[in-house]
Amino acid sequence: MDVPEMAPYARHIFICSGPFCDPEGKGSRLYAQLAHKLGALGEYDNPQRVKRGTSPCLGVCHSGPIVVVYPDGIWYCQVNEALLDRIIEEHLGNGQPVEEAVYHRLEDRTYSSDVR
Repeated sequence: MDVPEMAPYARHIFICSGPFCDPEGKGSRLYAQLAHKLGALGEYDNPQRVKRGTSPCLGVCHSGPIVVVYPDGIWYCQVNEALLDRIIEEHLGNGQPVEEAVYHRLEDRTYSSDVR
């Protein structure tokens, strides 16, 4: 099987573009700016690279645009351009989530291969 190669990356940012949480399409506009805004963090050969993605639904359907950063499991809502800039600089660039804008954190869980 011919499989693609993938360069290392540190984080993955998703922006919801779904019509229920973001009926005005703000998330799509933020996503369109994301490659430029990430700068060096978005470069393919940067081991601290941040992959980016958009999703038609992140399952929240309220208070969008919704942005989630993995593997951190940090969720932001009502993201505008100014907050996105802070997320890029503070969270993605310096490893410090924008605490006052975080509305959900994925719980730290230990997963077991034992399925009962």
